[in-house]
Amino acid sequence: MRSSIVAFLTDFGTEDGYAGAMKGRLLSLAPHVNVIDISHEIEPYNIQQAAFCLNNSYPHFPEKTIFVVVVDPGVGTPRKGIVLETSKHVFIGPDNGVFSFVCRQEGYRAYEILMDSLDDGVSSTFHGRDVFSRLAAWLANGRSLRQNVQPIEQVNSFLNPMQQISKKEFLLEVFHVDHFGNLILNLHKDDCLKLESIEDPGIRYKELQLTGVHKTFGEVAEGEYLLTWDSSNFLQIAKNKGNAAMGLQASVGDSVTLFG
Repeated sequence: MRSSIVAFLTDFGTEDGYAGAMKGRLLSLAPHVNVIDISHEIEPYNIQQAAFCLNNSYPHFPEKTIFVVVVDPGVGTPRKGIVLETSKHVFIGPDNGVFSFVCRQEGYRAYEILMDSLDDGVSSTFHGRDVFSRLAAWLANGRSLRQNVQPIEQVNSFLNPMQQISKKEFLLEVFHVDHFGNLILNLHKDDCLKLESIEDPGIRYKELQLTGVHKTFGEVAEGEYLLTWDSSNFLQIAKNKGNAAMGLQASVGDSVTLFG
């Protein structure tokens, strides 16, 4: 697949030159490519944040974009490096959950990168530069990876399904806290519509109880909490002109009860 766009998402920051090294390696092999930085400000080692950031951005890119995602605390260990192909895009990175949302929402073919097929110039601590950027360049040039990958059936995901605890109650969890302090829950709007027992979603979290999903933050008074569907259609607990996570002392992994 020849491509003209490669998009990078990492936890490297910008002060140490690591992101620049990846892009330099790519462009030295595929100078025609248009490089896009989604973000290099993911919290170090935060795989879930990277997956959420990717989910918010990748559907809006042109077809045939190649995404290189490097949040890789297991670099150099037996963890796999993988290539995912969907009907529109290609994703390259570690098999540690960074592609959880992609795999949830897209049909895909998955391939393990065969490290032994690459030459000896591979750093054990910088696969972003020496493996993932290199394969992205080869794909962007239209080169087949047949000799460098092998098919695999499954990839790792951190997404946990909600648990039913009674006829009209389900246990959710906070899987992401965004820049504004909104608490993103593991309930997608499409899944909620399939729950016949839930007519008008409400949640209980600590001492907070909310009923009904609002369309906008401005439908409640400033400083009040509310439920909305976020821009990727996940249920979120928000605070109008405030930080819900700080106000509720909430964090990723906390349990939330859904009722209706």
